[in-house]
Amino acid sequence: MSAQPNVSAKPRITRRVMAAQPSASMALEARIGEMRAAGEPVISFGAGEPDFPTPDAIKLNGHEAIDTNLTKYTPAGGTVALHKAIAARMKADTGLDYKNSQITITNGGKEAIYLAMQALVEAGDEVIIPAPYWVSYPEMVRLADGVPVIIPTTVKENFKVTPEVLRAHTTPKTRMFVLVSPSNPTGEMYTKNELEAIAEWLRGNDALILTDELYDRIVYDGEYARWLVVAPDLADRTIVVNGLSKSVAMTGWRIGFAAGPEAYIKAMVKVQGHSTTHPSSISQHAALKAYTTNLDAEIAKMVAAFRERRDWIVDALCEIPGVTCLTPPGAFYVFPDLTGLYGKTLKYGGPFNSTAEIAGYLLDKVKVGIIHGEAFGAPGCARMSYALGMDKIQEGLKRMYDALTIVA
Repeated sequence: MSAQPNVSAKPRITRRVMAAQPSASMALEARIGEMRAAGEPVISFGAGEPDFPTPDAIKLNGHEAIDTNLTKYTPAGGTVALHKAIAARMKADTGLDYKNSQITITNGGKEAIYLAMQALVEAGDEVIIPAPYWVSYPEMVRLADGVPVIIPTTVKENFKVTPEVLRAHTTPKTRMFVLVSPSNPTGEMYTKNELEAIAEWLRGNDALILTDELYDRIVYDGEYARWLVVAPDLADRTIVVNGLSKSVAMTGWRIGFAAGPEAYIKAMVKVQGHSTTHPSSISQHAALKAYTTNLDAEIAKMVAAFRERRDWIVDALCEIPGVTCLTPPGAFYVFPDLTGLYGKTLKYGGPFNSTAEIAGYLLDKVKVGIIHGEAFGAPGCARMSYALGMDKIQEGLKRMYDALTIVA
């Protein structure tokens, strides 16, 4: 009689995966999906996804890829045509020349960041990440057996890190600095002068720079300061991550890219070749149109709508007693400070002493989804996306105003 498998054996999961935390934003959207499926009228401020359709010119190129049978494997890291188009975009944005071998096309910007961590971070290497941070940065570092070094920032600092603080956290093990502007989750943006000061700190060490520029086209106030325009001399140790998810509403198409020194990109492509290989050939062909067509009018229309929503939601949040909110100059998030509600009894419950508790309360009592600041390394605040229709924003804030009424 053959031996039977031991079905009761405890699953063995790697230490690095066990140490990683699930994505708070994905978890919220999953729960909201379940609630909506059950017929509950949930309004979610959680998703980091434009509510606009992908421009028609891009969609037509996607159809063309299917109709002309561009449905086979492409080279690892993407097609030569798309590499050339992105190199041209990088030249226009930074003034720097990039060869095809200095670019890889990825399944969204998220994969580009993951590949960089896997290829460039050794066990024990320290990666400096200012908080608030996008939820996946520290987890990607941990999955590479690196050490995330979190630097807290405050509302008074507009959630931005200073060179003095960076120097205080620099050690011989510092391998990389993660720069995000405009920021997810705060929408804040570094100025030219602020980037110049950070560049001066970096010239005093040999840390790599990963600059996440996914929101570079969604800017409202002031001129966008691009890292490699400010510090072109640091291009030899800078990985630029960008893509089309946010700027032209292509989240589901999954097209991002990384551009940087050839040796680093080749190392990332090696990892990519043993994992995803390349993004969908259909999405790549659609992306080619996005990078070779002037879509400024479509982007401007989207940004104008986001600006109107931003202005409205900031004003509405600041009208809630106990809540304050900065006006972000970019992206499509607000990051209100809810600490004025701590210890208070609210209309339907309380008192609460964390934004995680307040977020759970709002979802349970008035069917409004926000992401608590603890997930972003910023207890006391919460991320709210305004990439949804104004009618939903207004209804959601109406429910929040009601639920956050302080009664004691």
